[in-house]
Amino acid sequence: MAGPVRRGALAGPRGRSYLAAAALLGTAACTRGPAPVVPAGAFVPMSADAFRAVAARTVPAAPQLVAIRWSFDQGDAPVTGRGALRLAPPDSLRLDIGLPVIGRATLVLAGDSTWSKPPQLVEQVAPERALVWAMFGMVRLPDGVTAIARGAAADGSALYRLSRTDGVITTLVMRQGALVQATATRGTRTVGWLELTRGADGALERAVTVDEEHAARFRVTVDHRETSEPFPPEIWRRP
Repeated sequence: MAGPVRRGALAGPRGRSYLAAAALLGTAACTRGPAPVVPAGAFVPMSADAFRAVAARTVPAAPQLVAIRWSFDQGDAPVTGRGALRLAPPDSLRLDIGLPVIGRATLVLAGDSTWSKPPQLVEQVAPERALVWAMFGMVRLPDGVTAIARGAAADGSALYRLSRTDGVITTLVMRQGALVQATATRGTRTVGWLELTRGADGALERAVTVDEEHAARFRVTVDHRETSEPFPPEIWRRP
């Protein structure tokens, strides 16, 4: 789930890309990642259809409106803000956030289409659509996956290993059907991780993804979540 980011697409006066971390899965040197999960046995092959069936159960059954706070830290003063997530099962997501310098940004993932305002955001996020979903607790099959395998950890967590054409292997950790962790490796090197914190009811409370290459961390905290009536169709359309 890791991939290069075109720096400067949403850069501030110091060349910092405020949303670079949202298109990455990595480990910053200044941030300690989650403890490694050791498989209890061998991984066995799994079909894409079987994986999609598991993934589908991580998406809420009804539309949701979620209020969030976010922070982005790339080695100096953190950039923070608020935003709103609109989720329309099974495959549409709209994220609106306030940003310093450029004001406001919108990202829409609807079926197989992706659009954003400003449009440069798509260049960062489109290759990593699955990561955007994962940051909000939902599993999608990433692009470029060549093999899928499943296993289990000693604590009973379900493990899913996704091998990509670029040599990155992503291991997802799920407990009681909910995503709690993802780690990306290339060879013997960990290139990234994502960690989710959930409440007693299993609902997502916080998510953090960190990028080693650019020493950047992106954190999301859920302030409020509510079930919504179906959203107007026009919010998914490109303006």
